[in-house]
Amino acid sequence: MPSPGSPKSLIAIGVMVAGPLDFVDARAARMAVEQADQRLSELFEEFRFDFFEIRRPEMTGGSIAGNGRVEPSVLLQQAVEERDSRHWDFAIMLTASELVGNYSSFCFAALSRPLDAAVLSMSLIDPMALGVEANRDERVERIARRLSRLILHSIGHLSGLPQSSHPNDLMYHPPHAGALDLMAGMGTESVERQRMALAEIADQRLEEGAGRGLTKPMFALRAAWINRKEITQAIWAARPWEFPKRLSRLTIASFSTLAILFMTAEAWDLALGQGSVRLPTLLFVSLLATTFYVVLRQQLLVRRGTRRSEQAIVTSVSAMGIVFVGMATTWAALFVVGMVLSFFLFPSALIADWAASSISAPKDLTWSHRPQMAVFAASLGLMIGALGASFESQHYFRHIIFVDEEL
Repeated sequence: MPSPGSPKSLIAIGVMVAGPLDFVDARAARMAVEQADQRLSELFEEFRFDFFEIRRPEMTGGSIAGNGRVEPSVLLQQAVEERDSRHWDFAIMLTASELVGNYSSFCFAALSRPLDAAVLSMSLIDPMALGVEANRDERVERIARRLSRLILHSIGHLSGLPQSSHPNDLMYHPPHAGALDLMAGMGTESVERQRMALAEIADQRLEEGAGRGLTKPMFALRAAWINRKEITQAIWAARPWEFPKRLSRLTIASFSTLAILFMTAEAWDLALGQGSVRLPTLLFVSLLATTFYVVLRQQLLVRRGTRRSEQAIVTSVSAMGIVFVGMATTWAALFVVGMVLSFFLFPSALIADWAASSISAPKDLTWSHRPQMAVFAASLGLMIGALGASFESQHYFRHIIFVDEEL
């Protein structure tokens, strides 16, 4: 708590309206921002919250999917561009259109901790969308209340707060829009945790102080080190260990390659002929190569001209970390499957016959030969799988990487 008369730390929050809003939505949006500002100021008196409201009617261009719905990944990218150019701490995009959801059948909010941004739809929180009769004033009041709680939930999530299991908590994951009406409170522990996070966010950016004289590589390393906790949280929130389940093209290509290699005598002979240095090198190269290939192919790096930005570095490093962990998880799954196949389907006599140049007799087969084949096949399978992942829709892939919570 600051002493009386001391300057308050500033938290800058950009609220952008993408596309046109009718009278009800426009009025409700203004009220929601005012309510969110008031609530944050009450909870955190030591901070000054500046909400910057901007209308961008052209921002939905090129992001419309089927049935008139909007791709959250496109609006998130546009929100990040505004966030960086205006030096905001958080960017929140509002739209009257429905959002495309990838984790559930409906989506009225897509939150991204790696991007420090959120996209909120006003379509499904309107009482009329749920078939509830209400006059214009009642609609404005209810949409504003629900939207303000979505904004507060978004800022809490972007600050690193975990989900709550209590329906009355602002960090509760609402199963439907009506549940937003009950989300009003925050526990003492959550308030203190968010206060600490906001204090770090309000600190001077690296490019505004000590980072001005650093070279680009040193600036990037310094920014990544300072924000290592935030980057780790972003990677964890993205759940990259679910890559094999979420990215079907990656999984199909990888495991198909694994199966083909295991059924090929030449592959066994080649794998068992590799030395103790080559296979670990192959593993290391496959992880790095696939990570960089997918990141560049799917355009996940933040590019902002020549201006250096700590937030842009955090976003890019988080994206690379998410993809790297996802690829490592996929490789581990391939390795486990390869080990199971090698022990249960390939007897020693068959392996000795296929790998004759390395093994002269079944008795020469040691405990390390089957893992050698599993490492070899998993590494090649991962590299082929990366080609499959590169053919995933860019909207879908960016959604998987950056959106860590759908409401």
